This record gives sequence, C-alpha cells and structure tokens, in this order.
Amino acid sequence: MGPPETKSPPVIAVTEGPEASTGQGLSQKDTTRTADDYARERYRLDSLIKRILRAEAKRTNPHKHAANVFRTVGCTLIRVDDLSLIKPIARESYHYKGLMTCGSVHTCPICASKIQERRRQEVAAAIAHMEASGNACAMVSLTFPHRVDQPLAELLTRQQLALKKLRESQAYVRLMRECGAVGRIRSLEVTHGQNGWHPHTHELLFLNRGVCPGWLRHRLAVLWFRACAKVGLFRHERDDEIAFMEHAVDVQVGDDGAAAYIAKMDDQTKWGLSHEVTKSSSKQGRRAGMHPFKLAVQDSTSHLFIEYVRAMKGSRQLVWSRGLKAQVGIEEKTDEEIAIQQTANVQDQIPIHPEAWRYVVGNDARFELTHVAKHGGAAAVARFLSLLGYTHEASKRPHPKPHHDLAMGPRSIRGLHRSAQSPAMAPQSR
Repeated sequence: MGPPETKSPPVIAVTEGPEASTGQGLSQKDTTRTADDYARERYRLDSLIKRILRAEAKRTNPHKHAANVFRTVGCTLIRVDDLSLIKPIARESYHYKGLMTCGSVHTCPICASKIQERRRQEVAAAIAHMEASGNACAMVSLTFPHRVDQPLAELLTRQQLALKKLRESQAYVRLMRECGAVGRIRSLEVTHGQNGWHPHTHELLFLNRGVCPGWLRHRLAVLWFRACAKVGLFRHERDDEIAFMEHAVDVQVGDDGAAAYIAKMDDQTKWGLSHEVTKSSSKQGRRAGMHPFKLAVQDSTSHLFIEYVRAMKGSRQLVWSRGLKAQVGIEEKTDEEIAIQQTANVQDQIPIHPEAWRYVVGNDARFELTHVAKHGGAAAVARFLSLLGYTHEASKRPHPKPHHDLAMGPRSIRGLHRSAQSPAMAPQSR
C-alpha cells in the first residue's frame, strides 16, 4: 500500500523548501561509524535492491534473465574477466576487479558510491578554478509544489520543461548577464515523503563577486514561478503562491554556497547510502522525505522504488553547462566509464577462483570477503573461503568462462542461477 492520499493538495512543506534543499538543520553525521560500516550497509542495501529487481524482472519479463532487464542485478556478481581483489597504493581497502558494473548512480549503491565521490572531486576542482579566476559561487535550489497522487515520471517531465522554459526566457538570460554568470553545475535529487515524490535541483552557479543573495533569490523566484505555472507545476486554483515564493527558491552566495553544495554531495555519498537506511527519522523529521534507496528496505514501499528506477532510467545526476569541464580541465567521462575504471597503481592483488566466487555469491558474502582481505590479506581470504565450504578439490571442477558481453546467453544464465541459490545448496548443487 502506498502513502495515504490527501483530500486537498498541500502547499510546499517547510522541510521541502530551503531548509531541506540546502542542508540546513541536518543532524550531524554519526562520527562513530567507520568506512567498514558504510561499505557493509552499501552491500546489504545492494542485496535488497537486487532481490526487488529480480522479482520485478520475473513479473514483467519472465522469459528474460533479470540482468538483461535491470543491469544492476548483475553488477558486482557476474564475472567478465579474471576475478581478483585489488588494493590500490595509499588505500587501505580492497575492491573487486573482473566483475560486471552497471554504472547506475540512481539504482546501484555500489556504483553510486564510486561515481559520486569522483563527481564530488570534479565539482571541488571547478570551485577552486572559479575562485582562483575571481568568480564567486552561488548554490541555487529550485523546488515546486507536489502531491501524493502525482507519478514521479510526470513530475520529472514537467520539471525538465520548467527548467527549459526558465533558461530560454529573455528575462533569465538578462539576469545571468547582470550576474556575470560564466557556468553552472546542476544536480538532480529525488526524495519521497508524505506529500509524495519530491524532485528538486541544486545548481552551483559561477558569477561575479558581490552579488546580493536576497536580490538574486527574489529575481529567480519570480522567473521560476512563471516557468512552473506554464508547465502545470503550479496551478493557481490549487497551490499557494505565497508559499511558493517563500520556499521554492533558495540562494546562498560565496563560501556558504560552495560549502553547501559540496556538503550536499557528501550528504548523498555518506548519508544517502547508509544513514538513510537506518536513521532517516533523525534527519529533518518524517515530513522531509527519504532517499529512494530507503524505499527498497521495506516491503510496503518497494513498489515505489521500482517506480523510481523506471522514472530515472537514462537520467544524469550532474549536468555541467557547455564548455565548463573543458575550461576547468576535467576529462569528460560517463558514469559507466567511472564505475568500470580500474586503478593503475596496485599495491596488492589476491586472485579469486571462479568456483570460490560461487560460494561467496551463494552466501551473500561480497562485503565480508573485502573486509577480511583488508584486515588479513591473502591468508585471511583463504581461511574465509574455507569457512564458506570452498576446498582445493572444488577448484578443480570445470567452471563457466567469464561473460564478456552483457546480453547473457544460456550458459551465463545457468551459472548465475546456480550462484544465486541458497548458501546450503550452492556448493552441493553439482
């Protein structure tokens, strides 16, 4: 059952306005949590998401393998090359080499962590470049009224139309000229709360120093209101214009704006992937909404997570204005390219036999294997695999070849099905 419907459409909640969108009022992160804690939560969440996607694939495409319907199902499970654990130089942790990656920042907690950290570094480089060039940074947050009965796909479509209307308006072009704007980075964030889906954008705008945030906020609020009204995101007979003008736009300029934008990205990397699963109640209260990954944790909201996956397919989390990356000196790479990128400088590498990998997957022990490698190296990995039931005799059994394409054939499907069996059955299934 989804969230309860409202008889009268609500106005924008305060926790969905500036205070929520800029990160103000957030409780401090739990500093007692370690990098291992975050990694453990990511893998646990990833297993939950894979289970939901497998069930949805079976329901909608029963004649296709789930990994051909949702790439995330096969991510960090299916071998595409010789498999090993590698430890980069100057890093403490190990990660897998030779496994398929999906590159989905919206659907996959494993890929999202790597991609978002890389994107955060790129944004930090852009901020440093612009500040050195004498420009200021402004964080602009844009939201709009939304109701519990509105599908996410519809809201995203209208949001894109509203942003297009805003950018194409002569008034906006003149405003940007007045501000001396030389580029922007836009991020898309989606949460879900008692008012339904809440898509909103945060823009890092590079402009002249000395721009008054109150003046810029007022000018943008007027233009954003007109754009939303044109595409049906604001309706005079339904929505509160005063609430819109007060909460739909927020602007922070200077060091506060840059810091807020970076903090928001870090919030997505750390809080969004771990704390949202276990401590969302301490972040802004119940009305503020939850990260979509949290929807995958509860059976009662898993259908909403599926809606999110389908609506976000093909969308980018970060969009840079044309020419900005080249100006800053950042190489253009897709999320998929970042997710699959391997470290060139490796300090240690521990090979994993294909048959041993079956035992790892069958026992849902992907995190545990990286954990023992980090704390005990190759000897600890060998002991752990032995505890799972893997033996030297098992390594002599014939095993499927790595899958070098994503359109998996019958051989790979059978292999993945065997690996996904219960821990008790996987080793003895032959």
